[in-house]
Amino acid sequence: MTATLSPSGRHPLIPVAPPSVVADLYSSAEVAALFGVIADHGPWPLILAHHFSSTEEYLAVSGGANRRPDAKLADFAAPVFRGYLAKEGVAFYDEIRDIYLSRTLLEHAKSVHGARYGMAHHMLFNMAVPSHSFDAGHFDSGNWRGMSSVDTPIWLLSVMAKSGLFDAWEVKTSQVITYFYDSDLDGGFTYWPDGPDRAPQRLAAPFWNTAVLSDNSKMYHRREANGPRDRRDMPELEMHTRLHGENGAWVVRNGDTEIGRYTDGDVRTLFHYTALVFDDRRDADRYLDHTDDLTADKVFDILGDDLTRRGIEFEFPADPITDRDFIALLTNTYAMAPAEYPADAPLDVG
Repeated sequence: MTATLSPSGRHPLIPVAPPSVVADLYSSAEVAALFGVIADHGPWPLILAHHFSSTEEYLAVSGGANRRPDAKLADFAAPVFRGYLAKEGVAFYDEIRDIYLSRTLLEHAKSVHGARYGMAHHMLFNMAVPSHSFDAGHFDSGNWRGMSSVDTPIWLLSVMAKSGLFDAWEVKTSQVITYFYDSDLDGGFTYWPDGPDRAPQRLAAPFWNTAVLSDNSKMYHRREANGPRDRRDMPELEMHTRLHGENGAWVVRNGDTEIGRYTDGDVRTLFHYTALVFDDRRDADRYLDHTDDLTADKVFDILGDDLTRRGIEFEFPADPITDRDFIALLTNTYAMAPAEYPADAPLDVG
């Protein structure tokens, strides 16, 4: 893989610093509140269901040209469920409002960049029942002044990050990701702190209430497979599959049909907090006052100039945000992916 370098000469997907670990981040009462929200406020959808409305829609863009005609969702996706606990400064559940808005989380997030100011952004959970990991590595969606996941397609945010062309408009983010997986049966966290073309590192399980302070919008990372190996297949998985908390158990259902039942010891859970952070007052004011925002037109002008510089022939379509051929051109131009995986945590292949 040939990396695309940013104008600074630095690989665009190297974090400001390697992740650091904080043990026992939450109090016992906070842990109970966080898991209580999952247990009491479900059912919860798959991560994929936040982005695709049906299994057929997802399969239409997954698996490549050699995808079998009888392929199932379980051939490409794992039963990992997600719920948003808070967004854009708004806590959705009273039980966790004080956690989301806590000084502890914000100060940890600010420390990643050495930032002076910050604000709570999103908080979510992921719960993985026993499953393979088909994630070859990803990075979190970045934020730029005027362009974020609130109003911009994920594919375009990904291209912007990989191109390294938009650092002047970057809104720095930091993550505090707290892991709960009381097992040493796989289940670790693989990350590429020196760029996806370099060797990865990993945080091995078990971990419980173990927080990782990271710059995940600038770092490839992945969940490793978890849970008993003989229970990792779930052929019945569909886009409408949901996770339920039920009498101390975690139950997976398609409608009224139960397809899996698990204990706390079987599942791998994380609570993912993101803050926007700012170096100084001027940096914060530019974001809050929208005095130097990107627009979609400006983004495509910059990308178009770069394609021309690279000698790539193209014509702007009428709607570059939805034109499939143009999306493919940009995606291929700035393509990159991890080059290797830990020997103890190889990539599962469906």
